[in-house]
Amino acid sequence: MPRTVRPDPVAFFDTVLDRFRRAEAAAHATVTRSFRIDRHTVRLRFAGSALVSPLTPALEHLAAGDAAPDLTVCIWDSNSTGIAWPSMPWFQAAGHVDSDGHVDSDGRRIDNLYTPRGDVRGYCTSRIAMHVGDALFSLLDLERNLAIYWCRDAATLPLWERGAPLRSILHWWLRARGLQLVHAGAIGTPAGAVLLAGKGGSGKSTTALTALRSGLLYLSDDYSLIQLDPAPVVHSLYNTAKVRPDNLERVPHLRDAVVNPGSLDAEKALFFVRQSFPDRIVARLPLRAILLPRVTGLRDTTVAPASSRESLAALSLSTLHQLAGSGRELLQTIGRLVEAVPTHHLNLGTDLAQIPVAITRVLETAG
Repeated sequence: MPRTVRPDPVAFFDTVLDRFRRAEAAAHATVTRSFRIDRHTVRLRFAGSALVSPLTPALEHLAAGDAAPDLTVCIWDSNSTGIAWPSMPWFQAAGHVDSDGHVDSDGRRIDNLYTPRGDVRGYCTSRIAMHVGDALFSLLDLERNLAIYWCRDAATLPLWERGAPLRSILHWWLRARGLQLVHAGAIGTPAGAVLLAGKGGSGKSTTALTALRSGLLYLSDDYSLIQLDPAPVVHSLYNTAKVRPDNLERVPHLRDAVVNPGSLDAEKALFFVRQSFPDRIVARLPLRAILLPRVTGLRDTTVAPASSRESLAALSLSTLHQLAGSGRELLQTIGRLVEAVPTHHLNLGTDLAQIPVAITRVLETAG
């Protein structure tokens, strides 16, 4: 019979933290990397080096010195350190514990213990945030400004984790500091940026990466940080870009920069823009407009009015689906955003050279 276990998120966090310290000792080495996001220094503390290369390239454009950290993220994997993730009390309570304390006897996640986005039921509070992924966990203690990230094996880290590392942890922590992560790209000029919002396949990535050839500045093609006060600003978080393999011909200037050429039959092509266009990346720009790209099949690219309601739907639906622990606060932030800046449809034509021209005109009008 399943037994009753009263959730104690802080105690479990401390249990995991002890495992990290054991992993550090087992690795005989600690590697640190620091990054500056807006005014905040985030220090990554690795037990050994196995996860350094998979997790840091997406953040390298924000690399910082050795300033005192505002947030420390403790990172380890079990394969290289030999230190396993601890047995989890919510599995014991449900009566489903395998030899690792992770999963049921079929090796699958027990869905009734998690929300569809991976929040652990009963273990996410105003202080502690916790998210489960595919053989990885993210935890944050907001009171101590301390986070923990674990995966079973660095070699099997999914593409989306390499492209947007530590996403849940950064989302939770930065949200408490007035920075909201949204599923949208961002490009612009020194005068300001446009946010590119829409579901997968709408043309966000192609638009952002095509703009690189025209001299426009790059912040993101997939996730952006939004600040509303005192005025709308968009911050870069990842210098990552992802493109479907069948769209690689649209970005020939990046073909040689694909970091996963051997797996394009199963996943998108992944790039780190800093490696090819370091002079095009900026950390922040004033936000002037929201564009909703859509592929038309026509030759010419045009801009047409869109409503704030359409913008709200484009931004909120995909962001809510992808960010653990997001809800009413996210919707309120996006609601304020779409009322603060104008929204337009960006009707994407097949003549790619027209796309950055159209975006530049939007910015000139908005400015």
